[in-house]
Amino acid sequence: MITKEMTLADVVKEHPNTIGFLNGLHLDYCCGGHDPIARAIAEKGMDVDRFLADLNRVAARPSAQRDAHADIESFKELSVNEMLDDLEATHHVTDRKLMAEAEQLLNKILVVHYPHHGEMLTKLHHLYAGLKAELEEHFAKEERLVFPLMREHVHPDKATIDYVDTLINEHTNAGDIIKEIQDLTGNFTPPADACPTFQHTYKVLEELFDDIFIHIFKENSIAFPEYAEQE
Repeated sequence: MITKEMTLADVVKEHPNTIGFLNGLHLDYCCGGHDPIARAIAEKGMDVDRFLADLNRVAARPSAQRDAHADIESFKELSVNEMLDDLEATHHVTDRKLMAEAEQLLNKILVVHYPHHGEMLTKLHHLYAGLKAELEEHFAKEERLVFPLMREHVHPDKATIDYVDTLINEHTNAGDIIKEIQDLTGNFTPPADACPTFQHTYKVLEELFDDIFIHIFKENSIAFPEYAEQE
C-alpha cells in the first residue's frame, strides 16, 4: 500500500503503471520527486488523503498496455551498461525527434497567431529554445563523455561520480524550465481560437515532456543509483 511517507519516485519505481496518472496531474516524480507525498501534494493545494486513495486504486489496476519506453520493471532488470544502451536507443532518439517536431510547430504558430497571442507565444518560444539547447548539449555530454566513463569504470571513481552529479543537476534545471512552460500554457490548454496546428503543438510538447520525465526518472532513480552502488 502506498503511504504519505513514501515519495513519488518510490511509487513509480514500485508501480510504473501510475506514470500516466501522475503525468495527468502534472506531478513531478523525477527531478523533484523525492519529497514525502504528504508534503509534495499539500504544496500543490491538493487533498492528501483523497490523492492517496486515487493513487492506490490506480496502482492496484493491471496495466492494459506496456509502453516499451516506460517499462520500468524491465529496465530495472538490466545491468548498468545495458541501461545506458537502452537510454540512448530509446529516449535519446525519441526526444530528439519530438524536439525537432516541436521546434518547427512553435515557429509556425508564433508567426500565425502572433497578432492575438504574441506575448505568450514569444515567451514560450524563448523558453523552449533554451530547453532544447540544454537538452541537446546534455545528451551529447552523456553519449560522448559520461556514459563512456561509466562503462569504462565499472567500479566508479570520484571523477565519474562527479560527472554523474552534474547530469542530475542539469536534469533539475531542465525540469524547472518544463514546469515554467506548463504554467505558461495552463498545462497545455490551448486558447479558444487555437487552430488544429496550435492544438497539435501542445500535444507534441506534452508527449515530449512526458517522455523526458520518464527518461530522467530512469536515470536519477534507477541507473545512477545502481551505478553508485558498484563502488
